[in-house]
Amino acid sequence: MDDIRSQAHLSGQDLKRLNFIGDPDRYLFRKFYRSGLRSHIFELLRAEDVERESAGVVEDGIRVFPRATPVKMFRIFRSRFGSKEEIFQEIRRYKLLLDHIGEKYIALSEEFIADYRDQTGKGRTVLCGLQEYVEGQMIDPWRLSGPESIAALLSAMAHDLSHEARMENALENIAVFTAGVRRLMGGTGYIPDLAGVGNLILTPEGGIKLVDINNIVQVKEDKYIHLDDKGYPACDVSVQVLAGIEKFILGMDNSDSDPLYRLFLTPDRKKQVRRIEKVFLRQLSAGDKY
Repeated sequence: MDDIRSQAHLSGQDLKRLNFIGDPDRYLFRKFYRSGLRSHIFELLRAEDVERESAGVVEDGIRVFPRATPVKMFRIFRSRFGSKEEIFQEIRRYKLLLDHIGEKYIALSEEFIADYRDQTGKGRTVLCGLQEYVEGQMIDPWRLSGPESIAALLSAMAHDLSHEARMENALENIAVFTAGVRRLMGGTGYIPDLAGVGNLILTPEGGIKLVDINNIVQVKEDKYIHLDDKGYPACDVSVQVLAGIEKFILGMDNSDSDPLYRLFLTPDRKKQVRRIEKVFLRQLSAGDKY
């Protein structure tokens, strides 16, 4: 097998053959449908839960097939780090999220360094993570038309709390989360990638968690549209999402008074960003970004 970081896709069986994966019979790995540009992502599942999912169980005389719930999400970073210091710098950026936004609003992850050896025996250092599995509904930040967008997502999830209580929780948590993002930007000059569908998860009780914790980019307040390491305008689109959440969900329209928004949300700049996005997506579909 070629370097796993260069592979477009890995299967659960591929993963079990890696030298640093232990106890392969107790747990199973299932490819997660949202594998990203920066990581291979797998569900880490108990073998007995997968067996129940396949064979089913009888409840009140009816056979049901309960889907196995991941114990953790397992990630293998695609990045090729030049030194351990570069790896530690990557981990420190994740810690910035925890310090400024808060553990309640970030999918917690245990990062570790693995000595990966390919089939030829050549050794490589890779960064991996065991990330908290967050159950809930994916938020599409580009389809937030108002608080009713959040209400609809909550209605799709069962919970003991009333819908009204969960809605109150959601609005409060979203306000705290956006304040944390503002605090991160003001204190460090970084913003997380908020723009992907599913980067934010709404939980059944009305919580919100950022699950894409790997792309944290600098906010450079100038006339240039800066791209991340994959060629995506992550800063601009994340600022657009932050403004949309504040405006449509929280009822805070700061587009005229906020200097950041006056810079990033001009019609001409947004048009340029959309053009860059189209090029990026075209290259991505052609497989040029791995």
